[in-house]
Amino acid sequence: MLTVQSHAKLAQLTSLRFFAALLVLLSHLVFFEQSRSPALRGLYEVFLRQGACGVTFFFILSGFILTHAYERALKTGEVSVATYLYRRLARIFPLHLAVGLAFIGYLVLKNDLPPTPAIWLNLALLHSWFPEPLIHYSLNGPSWTLSNELFFYTLFPWLVKMSPKTMRSVFIGGIAVIAAGASFAAMRVHGYSPFVDWLFYVFPLTRLFEFLAGILLYRAWQQGMGRRWATGPTEALLVATVLATMFAVDWFSVPLAFRYQLVFVPPMAALILIFAHGRGALSGMLHNPVLQLLGEASFALYLVHRPLMTFMERWASGTAAGDLALASAMLLLALTAAILTYLLFDRPVERWLRRRSKSAVGRDPLAAQ
Repeated sequence: MLTVQSHAKLAQLTSLRFFAALLVLLSHLVFFEQSRSPALRGLYEVFLRQGACGVTFFFILSGFILTHAYERALKTGEVSVATYLYRRLARIFPLHLAVGLAFIGYLVLKNDLPPTPAIWLNLALLHSWFPEPLIHYSLNGPSWTLSNELFFYTLFPWLVKMSPKTMRSVFIGGIAVIAAGASFAAMRVHGYSPFVDWLFYVFPLTRLFEFLAGILLYRAWQQGMGRRWATGPTEALLVATVLATMFAVDWFSVPLAFRYQLVFVPPMAALILIFAHGRGALSGMLHNPVLQLLGEASFALYLVHRPLMTFMERWASGTAAGDLALASAMLLLALTAAILTYLLFDRPVERWLRRRSKSAVGRDPLAAQ
């Protein structure tokens, strides 16, 4: 059970979710690529594009928080597997369906609907299993991560029954296989490949190991790992490390197969571990009520930003001033829409659905999406 005390203890992770969602949003400023401003084109290529690393943060945090919220309750029978799954579905499906259906309406007006099978696979959150981009990036593009999360959620009750030794072996073996595959892809494929993009960025089995990293990380955190280094300077250093890594992967021409996932797992895992202890100055700042609200609304931000940006991209002017103004407007509207969606739809609907579950366990508001 996630108690009020444990929620408060990990509140800094809630705020961090906002910054991870913001990174993903910035990675979708794709119209910067067409700007006549070399500075904006360079900024996007060298830094903003790598904001997709926010997905790695979410997958690791998801394993961490679900273990915190549910491992003991599932093992003791306090929460049944059916109740657990119901609550996870209640968390992700309502907003996914609402945004997806709204986007379908927009595409109908544009006469630009994807194939019918892609629509149904998307709405059912099964689309990330298919290598065809028209399927796994259909409708609201970022929703492929929810397809992965649904897979992770389904496996979780059985994953936590693994012994720590077995899980570590599975994790290390899986990462080794992914690294070998990424090395092979880097040697054989030059430039962008839709299949490589799917295999190393989207495919649920590939991304599962970030979720496993989160489970292992939580158990290490429980045992006090990293506590002695959990200080303000260390927190600042890890934030700087993540940002520096975003620059470095382009600067050193790291192959796409590696930058999709592997390069960012160590710094993101270290960031979550140190901030989870909540002992540094940055952790204290992240308890700010405004940042807490933004963190709680991060799931809504994650889902609503891309449709808004898709609609607004038509106004890209190609000039530095015009494109920066458009990006600022996108960010402001996305934040406003996310907060309103969270307060008026996401939170009320989730609470309403949870009241209908038979078991009464505390809400897990930190669960990452």
